Amino acid sequence: MVIVPTPQTDEALHLSASSISTMTECPREFLFKYIQGRKPQDTGASLVFGSALHEALAYFYNALRQSLTEPTLAELCDVAVTALTAPRETPISFTRGETLESLKSTTVGLLKAFLATGIRPDHILAVEHRFVLPLTNPLTGQLLPESLLGTFDLLIEYHGRVCVLDHKSCARLDPDRTRSPDLQMSLYSHATKQLLGVSSVDLQYQFLVKTKEATVTTLPIARQDEAREERAALMQAASASFWISTSLSHDHPELVLPKRPSWRCASCGFRSHCASCG
Repeated sequence: MVIVPTPQTDEALHLSASSISTMTECPREFLFKYIQGRKPQDTGASLVFGSALHEALAYFYNALRQSLTEPTLAELCDVAVTALTAPRETPISFTRGETLESLKSTTVGLLKAFLATGIRPDHILAVEHRFVLPLTNPLTGQLLPESLLGTFDLLIEYHGRVCVLDHKSCARLDPDRTRSPDLQMSLYSHATKQLLGVSSVDLQYQFLVKTKEATVTTLPIARQDEAREERAALMQAASASFWISTSLSHDHPELVLPKRPSWRCASCGFRSHCASCG
């Protein structure tokens, strides 16, 4: 049986899949959020919704792991709605036609679909498991000043193999996402091997699709070359680390970490900061 180590509480500098992606997609957002520590003006409804759904699923899998008893729909909805309506430092930014009540309704539909067809692993290793691991530049072997921080939604074991399963809520099912692991899942594959000492890791998504009739589908992520996938992800982490150190040593870090206009700008929580600094 695989034993998952106790989560570490290291408070050193961290990089996560989310922060590395932010550095790649918009360095200026990285500056505001991770270096200057500014508070966003609002939080996107999709982020609030996703967090609430994750809390309900964590409640379900923890109950299944500890007592082999499945919570009811009412119990899961209570967990999700409590998370949706919890006091927060920043207001929720809704898209057109979206309200708190519509988020609640969508959550109930998805949780109902999840109870009907969601995955029930034979052996649950860990639920919402936080990890902190050293990061090394794969080219030089040099230890980076930042550690890798992440949280597994679900770690499971079947037929003697370890699998990382990630919950994804989406507007439509996109099988293309399973053709190869993205940055997050490649880093999680690397982290699993470091934590558990296994040589190979399976990856899966559990898609919770917000269609009119909500559906839940679990699909494996294709692995072509695990070592190459993980090396590419670690290179991105090393690149992010380089730009962090460069910006911190510069008198004007905003010049090192410029704006990168994209579709993300309209809902970015730092859009007012970005507009005011030019």
